[in-house]
Amino acid sequence: MHRNIFFFLLTGIFAISCSSAPEVTLQVTNPMNQMRSDAIILLSRGEISRWFDIPGDQLPVLTDLQGDYIPCQADDLDGDGRWDELFALNTMEPKAFQKIVIKFVLPEEYPVFPDRTNLHLGDAENNYQKLNSAQRLEGISYHNYAGITEAAFQMEGVAWENDRVGFRNYMDQRNGMDIFGKTTTAMVMDGVGKKGEPSYHEPGEWGMDVLKVGTSLGAGGIAYMYNDSIYRVGDNGSGSYDVVFHGPLRSRFNLSYTDWTLEDQTLNVVHQIDIIAGRHCYQSNVIYNGMEESMALVPGIVNMKSKELHLSKLNDQYTALITFDHQSEDGSLLAMALVVANPYLKSYGETRNEGEGIIQTYYALLDAFPGESIPYRFYALWEHQDPKWSSLGEITNYLKMEAERWTQSIVYASQQ
Repeated sequence: MHRNIFFFLLTGIFAISCSSAPEVTLQVTNPMNQMRSDAIILLSRGEISRWFDIPGDQLPVLTDLQGDYIPCQADDLDGDGRWDELFALNTMEPKAFQKIVIKFVLPEEYPVFPDRTNLHLGDAENNYQKLNSAQRLEGISYHNYAGITEAAFQMEGVAWENDRVGFRNYMDQRNGMDIFGKTTTAMVMDGVGKKGEPSYHEPGEWGMDVLKVGTSLGAGGIAYMYNDSIYRVGDNGSGSYDVVFHGPLRSRFNLSYTDWTLEDQTLNVVHQIDIIAGRHCYQSNVIYNGMEESMALVPGIVNMKSKELHLSKLNDQYTALITFDHQSEDGSLLAMALVVANPYLKSYGETRNEGEGIIQTYYALLDAFPGESIPYRFYALWEHQDPKWSSLGEITNYLKMEAERWTQSIVYASQQ
């Protein structure tokens, strides 16, 4: 069955310039009748290599016709030391078109753009040194984590942020997802949660930890449904964190779970997470291997302080599961939303509110098969970040606009 994915896969016809230096000129068009800030341009190495031989010692960049750089980055996806994708963000007027140029520069000449995304896992035992990979703590669950995980990792685990919002994951078998509400566009996570610093559970100059997770799935944490029961991913076995790439416009990392046992099955699961500048969300792709049976992926939203779940069909391709209430830890309004592609969505539900295992959670059931990567996005919209997030109507309209942006990608046309 054909399924849409969240990433913006851009196609078109290009013209090679007559310059002696390798470059490509193309026209990009915004097909939507509305402004697109931070519109995504994504080109693979394979696409670019069809137009000319790629210089082995250089990296691709984007410019306008005047030669001014468009914010971009060249990302190595597989760790082989070669770039695989050229990623850029470009603001475009409604129905507007623009000519841009792909060219190459030496790595030491690559333009420096302001940091709008950040990943941080700090080693609390080594002066909070930033780690690019780490093993999580094993045998640490919700019942015995107090002080142990915090002594090993800054903020108890990996944090990721952009210029709108931040998140974190507990690096132990709780495997919970949390939200940092931000009132600044600066990258702040490197300095949050250090010994002697103000508690991130209280409002600060940059924002605060806005969510109580408990034993729920929190802010998009994952489980699987197997034999009509829901199992939290990673509540046994081992786990790890690995940075894939870290850039000013987008960053990516993997949370991997090996030898995870549920009933009579032992599985490996990889949860890949992207954070992209300008969005109020992170995006996930989750894949499992180790068994031949299909299961439902179960991403969730804590409902500890929300009274109802709002289901909104954003367009023909995407649906949102939304909570909206005074559910921030300071009592302010916070909206959370799981946005999923309609072909994956089987159903949705709510766990019990008491007992063992996963409780106090609204969830989606997403059709999944072994070896298939399943996407979803998790949004957090806090009224102290922007007053318009105090309106459910504004939130729903924003999510609908987001869905249209994904559906109507930037269009290319050839240059004569």
